[in-house]
Amino acid sequence: MRKKSEERRQAILDIAAQIFNEVGVEQASMSEISARLGGSKATLYNYFSSKEEIFIEVMLQHAGQQFELVFGSLDESDDLPATLQRFGTLYLQTVLQPEIIAARRLIVYHAERAKLGQTMYERGPKRGWTVAAEFLKTAMERKQLRQADTWLAALQLRGLLEAEWMEVRMLGVVTNVTAPKLRGSVERAIDAFMRIYAI
Repeated sequence: MRKKSEERRQAILDIAAQIFNEVGVEQASMSEISARLGGSKATLYNYFSSKEEIFIEVMLQHAGQQFELVFGSLDESDDLPATLQRFGTLYLQTVLQPEIIAARRLIVYHAERAKLGQTMYERGPKRGWTVAAEFLKTAMERKQLRQADTWLAALQLRGLLEAEWMEVRMLGVVTNVTAPKLRGSVERAIDAFMRIYAI
């Protein structure tokens, strides 16, 4: 029975993802999702409390694989700045994607509804940046960086990477970031990070 329930839940997410792609999140509705699913809205609400909750689940599935690759790029290396540069580039390429920005806007807007913001944070950013903090801890143990609070260092790395682009991208001031501009901003961010934490 549980397998059937999981299959039904995944079917809801697959259909919702198609609808979000076709008409956007704002135009999508629980009625349309249930109609394509071939069931009642009551059945849909047994699995998800809102369209926003479905959207977050769709985004977690879609973005989760991408972010695993991003944070998986943090491997021990004698050339720490090069590793951080590669990571920073992958990270920004991912978080600045239109669908990731759209999800972030929606999550911020609905953050306090049914703890959607907390759920997203726990299952998304917190998980990824915990990996980054562990990586930085290893770098500190290898004497590549000075000893410091690894969680704070990870958050500062994130702040430096996002500093030039996140606000203007979220507000729609900038809709596209060219590869050379992104590369330059990552270089500046990593340079600043190394100046803070270099031994």
